Amino acid sequence: MKKFAVIGFPITHSKSPALHNAGFQEFQIEAEFEAIEVPPENLELWIKNEFRPNFQGAAVTIPHKETIGKFLDLESEAASKIGAVNTLYWEKGKLAGTNTDCIGALKALQTRVNPSGKKALILGAGGASRAIIFALCMAQADVFLWNRTKEKAERLAQEFKISHIDLLEKINPEDFDIIINTTSVGLNEMKSVLPASFWSPHHTAFDIVYSPLETQFLRDAQNAGAHVVTGDHMLVHQAVEQFRIWHGVDLDPDVMSEAFFG
Repeated sequence: MKKFAVIGFPITHSKSPALHNAGFQEFQIEAEFEAIEVPPENLELWIKNEFRPNFQGAAVTIPHKETIGKFLDLESEAASKIGAVNTLYWEKGKLAGTNTDCIGALKALQTRVNPSGKKALILGAGGASRAIIFALCMAQADVFLWNRTKEKAERLAQEFKISHIDLLEKINPEDFDIIINTTSVGLNEMKSVLPASFWSPHHTAFDIVYSPLETQFLRDAQNAGAHVVTGDHMLVHQAVEQFRIWHGVDLDPDVMSEAFFG
């Protein structure tokens, strides 16, 4: 039986086993998918002694995305540019890593808007932000970045050759079409990095947080008539891309979406 896993530290929160097991059932694939807690200090040994001899693929989550690359044989262009790996797979006998968060973010947005030619404001400059910047640049959006730590935004903007914003209070909300929250503001708390007065109907709001699904950020946007994209869409679409890489088939996202809420 084929073996797959999601690794992280901690890992009990992961939805990945439910999503991928739903895909196994849909295509009648004989495989198992488990959540494995791997402390950072054990990562290299786990890859060498557990993954390499036993597993066909793995999803990678916090805190390993930015460190696991040095233990692999190959990295995709997306993983190298983003600086993070969230998917392990085998390519011609070599252990490879890629990043499907960028595809997940883009397809999530495309459920509401075509980013091409649109002005997008990304809030936050962490690992998820890097994947979304990469995706939006590939989609030919006009990308702007803000972060609470100005210097971090400046460095990331320079790396990706995009614009950065120093003060949110001084921007004109009408200048932007898409606003994406990648900060931790709103994670398990009803707070937003933006005031409710920011929003208007022409905006598309996307929050990568999925606990809770209805964040204050999205609630304020929806109340103003904006289009909203909840965090489950990115999670599902990046997992669908993982499934394609591992099994060579295109899974209907609704299968994983139902598992997310199941």
